[in-house]
Formats: sequence, structure tokens, C-alpha cells
Amino acid sequence: MLHSSNNKDERKKKLKVKAIKVENEWNETIKSGLNKESVFHIVGLESELEAEKLRMVREQVEVLSLKYNFPTKNDVANIARLLIQIEEKIDRLEEQFDEGLATTGQTQAQQLSMGKNMVKVIMEDMAERHAIVSILPGQDEKIVRSMASDQDE
Repeated sequence: MLHSSNNKDERKKKLKVKAIKVENEWNETIKSGLNKESVFHIVGLESELEAEKLRMVREQVEVLSLKYNFPTKNDVANIARLLIQIEEKIDRLEEQFDEGLATTGQTQAQQLSMGKNMVKVIMEDMAERHAIVSILPGQDEKIVRSMASDQDE
């Protein structure tokens, strides 16, 4: 019984060694087959064909996006760039505004009186053609739009 387990272990070791040799032979065969210039030429041609297919698909997507009015990847990228530019401009304007207030040395009362000229639209009712605006909090007025101002837009 002891003899049979040694025999099994010995057969497993021999099988393992043989499997490693066969694997190494296959690896060498695959490497030598792939390292030929003809393989690179074929792969290059295939990649050119795939690139042409991708270009055609992109063109079809562009045509469909115009027809069905949906954004393409480029449209989304352009919008993202524009948003970043807008955020940067807003940041610069805020810095300029803060610097302007700091350099003028205005008191808070002067800043409030300057703010009286600024009008804020609180609500707009398109059906009744008027907007509720506020010069100061609590002092609301209704402004009715004329037909001429709507036609200008």
C-alpha cells in the first residue's frame, strides 16, 4: 500500500514535468509564429479597416444627430469646455467685484444705496404678461410687458 502511493506521486511528478515541457514548446511555437513580418502586415491592414469602419460610424452618428436632434460626443465635450470657461469668467468677475469694493472703501450704507439701482426679477407670469420685480426686499412692483418688447426677442 505504501508502495502504490509513492508510485502515484512519482507519476504525478513525471506528468507535471512533461506538461511543463509541452507548454514551453507551444509557447516557443506561438512566439515564432507571431514574430513574423507577415503577421504584422496582416494586423496592420485589419486595424486600418477597423479605423475606416469607425470613421463611417462616426459620420453616420453625426448625420443621425442632426436628423433626430440628439447631442454627439463632440457636442457634449464642447459644452463642457464652454461651461468651464464660463465658470472661470464668473470667478474672475467675482474677484474683480470684491477687489473693487475693497479698494473703494465704501461703507455698508453706501453699498446698499448702490444696490438700490439693481432690479431683481422675483417671478414671471408669462400667461398674464407681467413680472414681479423688487428693488429692495419687501417693495415689489408688477411690470407688464408690451407686445413690442416680446417681438424684439
